[in-house]
Amino acid sequence: MTLPPGIRLVWREVPAGSARRDVSRALLAELLPGARFRSRCPACGGDHGRIRVEGADAAVSVSYVDGWAVAVAARGHERVGLDAVPVDARGLERVLPRLVPGGAGDLESRTPGAGADAGGSSAAPARAWARVEAVLKADGRGLTVDARRVDVQGHGDTWEARILPSASSDPSPAEGPPREWRGWDLDGPAGFVLAVAVQSGSGLSA
Repeated sequence: MTLPPGIRLVWREVPAGSARRDVSRALLAELLPGARFRSRCPACGGDHGRIRVEGADAAVSVSYVDGWAVAVAARGHERVGLDAVPVDARGLERVLPRLVPGGAGDLESRTPGAGADAGGSSAAPARAWARVEAVLKADGRGLTVDARRVDVQGHGDTWEARILPSASSDPSPAEGPPREWRGWDLDGPAGFVLAVAVQSGSGLSA
């Protein structure tokens, strides 16, 4: 799977004894030379959470999985989300929006990337969860939003998504305007699957 122009993805193994955050920041510096990266948690003020870019017209996202750091930079985009999941992750069916035709987990009929890992188990739940997490990270609210509200549609390696309205009749102002997302399934380091999501219509060519 090839990402659109302006969106670049890299990963690197985190050496034993190294801080994974240092590795991800090094990856971002390679993707956007000269840019600066800052993050601040809106809840506690700590140096973590969504990463903001200074010195470049781009959005970035990182993910960590079993000794690996993965990073994406999307030039000309305001928001991007990335998630990495082991293909043999267990128990995802309990938290996925749904695994039915047309939903986020409708991956069983796909040929690329929907096969089995070395142990023979389907990677479809991992693919589906990576999509959901990528959308929620691009949205910026992460898992403060119920994952079951993420509606993913599409077949193959490219898909579209939206976050369904809250069940409340009076949505919180934090909901903001509805957004549409475009996403891609990707293979990562051996044994992992990745998903990237950006806001539809923002810096995208066909």
